[in-house]
Amino acid sequence: MDAAAAARALSQSGLEPTTIEPILGGWASWTFALDERWIARFPRTDTVAQAAGRELRLLPWLADQVSFEVPGPSHVGTWNDKPFFAYPMIPGRGFTSQDATPGALERLKAILAELHTVSVDTAAGHLGIASPESAWRESYEELWPMIETVALPALSTELATEVERGFDAFLGLGFDHPHVLVHNDLGLEHVIVDESAGQPVGLIDFEDAWIGDPAIDFVPLKATLSRSDFAEMINGRDLGPHLAERMHFYRWMGSVHAIIHGITEHDEAILAEGLSELPRRLAQSE
Repeated sequence: MDAAAAARALSQSGLEPTTIEPILGGWASWTFALDERWIARFPRTDTVAQAAGRELRLLPWLADQVSFEVPGPSHVGTWNDKPFFAYPMIPGRGFTSQDATPGALERLKAILAELHTVSVDTAAGHLGIASPESAWRESYEELWPMIETVALPALSTELATEVERGFDAFLGLGFDHPHVLVHNDLGLEHVIVDESAGQPVGLIDFEDAWIGDPAIDFVPLKATLSRSDFAEMINGRDLGPHLAERMHFYRWMGSVHAIIHGITEHDEAILAEGLSELPRRLAQSE
């Protein structure tokens, strides 16, 4: 999707920005900055479009439940038979390792605690989840056929076997962790930092939000922070048994997702990155 197509779609929703700048790097949507005032996101696939529909139901409610900023859709429309929306830009930039001061980490810890303690039943209703307690396990059981038919054939026999064993081991862990609303794609670029204060102020891109394991929202932080800083981030949180095994699984599953995306969307760069990272992440049990 180019800026001209975005402009035509946006005009139908009441937005006619002077400048439309693409924001590169996202897998799920074409994303644009509009006059440095709004962000607009257009789903790339039918699956992402379904997620955008859930996001549109979730975000207005979530904004009233938490003290931090989340996107507030202000303009909604349809492009290519898929819903899109624009929201006022949350001022700031993505979190980096340079932002990991004690004060910033304490605020981010509080943000995640807030997210993970909103009403599960209400969040599940907005997400269209009938059985919150089983939703996380079911999401992975439903993912396996895609892994088996798309990702595994791209791997060596040895690596495919390791993925299958690791997946089976994860399913066997029991899912005795808390079941909460999770962002489920909390790359550090989705944590918005106020540059003047150096403090996290919001979270963006909730298209993968689900009811599930709170540990998954800490995985990018574990890969970025020092051991002591990460230990402090999860201090006082009940994240359930087998935490190290679960976090290891989510870490290497990120590479499996990259492989699937690279193959299905013909994105050779993402595919190459996933294939390169998967063996390394599988080997990193700590």
